[in-house]
Amino acid sequence: MQKALKFFIIISIWLINSIIYAGENDYIIPYSKLLKNYVSKGIKEGIETTLVDYDSWQNDVNHVQAMQSLLVVNPGRFNAEEKKSFWINAYNLLTIDLIINSTERRSIKNLGTIFRSPWKKYSWKINGKNYTLDEIEHDILRPMGDARIHMAINCSAISCPDLLNKPYMADNLDQQLDYQVILFLKNPTKGVKITRAGLEISRIFKWFVKDFGGNEALEKFIFGRLNMDFTTETSIKYLDYNWNLNIKK
Repeated sequence: MQKALKFFIIISIWLINSIIYAGENDYIIPYSKLLKNYVSKGIKEGIETTLVDYDSWQNDVNHVQAMQSLLVVNPGRFNAEEKKSFWINAYNLLTIDLIINSTERRSIKNLGTIFRSPWKKYSWKINGKNYTLDEIEHDILRPMGDARIHMAINCSAISCPDLLNKPYMADNLDQQLDYQVILFLKNPTKGVKITRAGLEISRIFKWFVKDFGGNEALEKFIFGRLNMDFTTETSIKYLDYNWNLNIKK
């Protein structure tokens, strides 16, 4: 009898947690539809990237549904992988929300001022607390200690790592992040360009070198995944970063 009761309690707890988690992910379905319908690969200003049809996205009711569901999520209920996937999705969706709720179609940087960048200027209330994009990236995601997030979050610029055309999910987050890393490293127009002298790499690696463990660890991160040998004579330079909007026209 006691074993049966214990089993019943365990199953009940599991079912309750499953229902709660499912409810916390109501934004996933409409967000998935938006990503599938309005994100596509293309070339803009000579850079291979993903392009977003912002105007069509803006007019799709799925955006309203996705935002309404996302803003009531309680991330405190999630485990580590669930939190990471949620905040990556939140960053990307809120960035698009910022663009489509403005008339700006040249660069996200134009939405800022000389005193505050757009990443610090605008905020959204999630589960009763205000968050800026800057806070999501620097106060939540980066402290998680996974440098691969820099290949997953998309700032709407042409030179940003590609926007994945599906939401990040906790159950296969590792595979999704690894995919994004390889995709970015093998993109010679904005990730890593191999030259006779050495490499030209994204400025993301310069800005966030500490997240990769320093210069030596960064070199291993890049060269190891590209199956290349590194020598002290290998020249490393940085690609220009194109901040123009990744808009599909």
